[in-house]
Amino acid sequence: MKDADFSDLLLIRKGEKDLTLGGGDSALAPVVSIGEWEARKEALKELYMLTLGQAPYHDIDPDLEIISEEDCGAYLRRKLMYNTGADERISAYMLLPKGLKGKVPAVLCIHPTTSMGKEQTIGNDPSSNGHDRAYALHLVEQGFITFAFDLMSAGERCFSGLKDFDTAPFYEKYPKWSSRGKDLWDVSQALDVVQSMPEVDAEKIGSIGHSQGGGITIHAMAVEPRIKAGVSSCGEWPMRISKNPFNAARTGWWVGRPLLRPFCVTGKEFPVQMHELLAMAAPNAIMNISALNDCKYTVEEKEFTGEAFRNMEENARKIYQLYGRPEAFKSITHLNGHSFLKEQRKAAYEFLKQHLFK
Repeated sequence: MKDADFSDLLLIRKGEKDLTLGGGDSALAPVVSIGEWEARKEALKELYMLTLGQAPYHDIDPDLEIISEEDCGAYLRRKLMYNTGADERISAYMLLPKGLKGKVPAVLCIHPTTSMGKEQTIGNDPSSNGHDRAYALHLVEQGFITFAFDLMSAGERCFSGLKDFDTAPFYEKYPKWSSRGKDLWDVSQALDVVQSMPEVDAEKIGSIGHSQGGGITIHAMAVEPRIKAGVSSCGEWPMRISKNPFNAARTGWWVGRPLLRPFCVTGKEFPVQMHELLAMAAPNAIMNISALNDCKYTVEEKEFTGEAFRNMEENARKIYQLYGRPEAFKSITHLNGHSFLKEQRKAAYEFLKQHLFK
């Protein structure tokens, strides 16, 4: 397989002053300034939003309600209810360290593909993977306020009679939208709720997730500047080296972005890909953690996947260098498969502390 190259991240069309009127010659050339990158970023955002479909509503009032507050020893667990759609009201947990003196950073903790939904992130999963994915619990113990909600089709939002993450009823109701579009809408609603809390420093909001939650973190940070720092663990894979791009546009079970299917069928590249999404988060801080033996790749293929991630990291960091923030982009790879083990969690939590507690 040919080595992947992601240097196209830095290309923008340049030409004479009447370029956009079709006059004179033009060519793709490297981005050399923040202004040029912002122009490319805006174009990428427009393309990306097209892949999400059409949201059927706008400006939903969360109408936040605090249901209960429980003393859990070192922290308080607050249960909330709020609107996240025109006819959808959901619950969420907010974990708050005890003895707060002033406002502190908060982190959205977006759960992986699990039937437990938000319960896993707050430490209620007794399985072998449970502790590894209890990042809402871990982070409140380190001084953050954490916020966990169920993704559409998981936990309390699982559709009746269906397996968790089966999105068929969603598409029956919203055939022109997408699950990923709904996920990002829900993230924005969650941000509205979190920023409204008196204990939260509204300018220091982060996001973290493993697997599905990690992918949502990357995608959200590409279009939602309120997230100042984020970590994705095994959440996204470069489609340029994907063994099956239909994972992003399935025809059954969890259906992410149906509008990408023609690209899958024809072999055309997706209009916006992982390296671009990571760079679109700039200048906000983002850490990507990926297993080189994930997404149908084996340990024996680690040289190929390792070189792909090195190339992607090298090019994405150039965007952060434009902003004078090379430290705000971090890439970690490992050979532990689709996991979020202690070593990677430690790095993730330190990254969030570095960029939010400052």
